[in-house]
Amino acid sequence: MLFRLATAPDRLGWSPDMFWKSTAVELEMALEGLAGKFGTQPFISREEVRRIAASFGKRRSLKENPAAQVWGESRNQNDPS
Repeated sequence: MLFRLATAPDRLGWSPDMFWKSTAVELEMALEGLAGKFGTQPFISREEVRRIAASFGKRRSLKENPAAQVWGESRNQNDPS
């Protein structure tokens, strides 16, 4: 049933691959949007983000790590791949 709703051209119009790669939350949000139910509240409050961050303590930024790699960039600047 959900597969048909997601892949039907007159519904969500997703490809089968998109359906199988989606999470339950993504599918739920898409179906709610299709029904015209748009949530106004964020999924997580700023206070909850602060609480979670505090529980992990302070850590150095990944940006400060010289070995950090950005997706799509090679570590060796001379390497074309």
